[in-house]
Amino acid sequence: EHALYDTVKNTILNCLEFGGRQHG
Repeated sequence: EHALYDTVKNTILNCLEFGGRQHG
């Protein structure tokens, strides 16, 4: 199953997006 991978990927993307906003 790739569900776990998708969840982790989405979490990482959300973290990167949040971090980019903080520094942007």
